[in-house]
Formats: sequence, structure tokens, C-alpha cells
Amino acid sequence: MRKFKLILVLAAALLGGTAASAQAEWNANFGYATTSFRGTECSAFLSSHPLRGFYAGLTHEFYFSALAGLTFEPGFYYYYQSGQNDSGLTPKFIRMHYFSVPLNVKYSFELSPSLMAAFYSGPAVNVGFMGNLFEDNTFVTSTNLLDPMHRLTRVNAQWDFGVSLTLAGAVQIRAGYALGLSRLIREQNVYNNSFTVGVGFLF
Repeated sequence: MRKFKLILVLAAALLGGTAASAQAEWNANFGYATTSFRGTECSAFLSSHPLRGFYAGLTHEFYFSALAGLTFEPGFYYYYQSGQNDSGLTPKFIRMHYFSVPLNVKYSFELSPSLMAAFYSGPAVNVGFMGNLFEDNTFVTSTNLLDPMHRLTRVNAQWDFGVSLTLAGAVQIRAGYALGLSRLIREQNVYNNSFTVGVGFLF
């Protein structure tokens, strides 16, 4: 019971006592994104076909005065990634459209009066809504080529790690890596890792 009360007190100090002085900041950002597939049951096709494309979206950063430099940064992104099917079969291109909702905790510190650096990390949930990787009987996703073809699940989870540099409080350069946590195919051990680099504009 004492531990539970302590957690409530700390949560109140963070969210309640400092919420009145909290600031909020939007960041519109976009950039390059690539996804690779791995896992003990990942097919040779998937493991040899990383997808490349772009992302665009918004983050909303919440500052709390009780913890200098520590912020909460949820976001909403759209991703489009594709790759050429070099097997000579149709479809000619592999495509994947999805939304991503990261929930990062961020720590920022000053390098100079006009330059801030930051590290961030947290979970992300991805929801696929278009693309032939989500369709049945399109690509082999098992190490056994005689197995039926499976579609990728439309919802998966990753864990984000990243760094950012903010110039003059207006322009932000970001680079991140997301490690796959949940299976892309329910029956098989297949995961996806992603790398992103881009630029953002604060307002």
C-alpha cells in the first residue's frame, strides 16, 4: 500500500503539480525510412528485400518543469515503403502503407545557446492499411517454400530509439531506429526493424 501511495504522489507531482506550467510544442517532420525483415522463420525473400520510402507526420512535445530536460513526445506518422520484386514474378513491386503512433520519452540538453541535443525512446504501434504485403497469397513469407503464403498482420509493435538536434529552436534533425517487438505473421517468427532520418519544423 505504501508503494502504491508513493507512485500516486510521484504521478501527481509530475502530472498535476507541474501541468499548469507545462509547455507544448508541435513538430512537423518528414524524411527517409527503410524497413528490413528478420526472424528464425523469415523467408529468404523477405530477408533479402528491405523496403525503402518516406515518412511524414507530427509530434507534440510536452514539457514539465519538475523534470528539467525530460519530456513526453507522442506522435502520428504516415509511412510509405516499397521495393522491387526481382524474382521475375508479379506483382513487380512490394508495397506497404501504414500509420505509426510512437509514445516516446525524450531527454534534451543544451550544446550551445542555439543548439539542443536530445535522446528519445519508447514504444510505437503500427497499423497497416494498404499494400500487397497485407494480402493473402502474394509473397512467400515462410522458410519452407512449399508452405502456403501468408499475409503480414496489419498491427505490430516496435520499440523506438533515436537522437535529434534542434537548431535555433526552429529546425530539428532526427535519426531513429525501431526494433520489432511483435510477430508480423501470427504463425511464424518474423519481425521488422526500421531506420529513419529526417528534418522537422517546430511551431
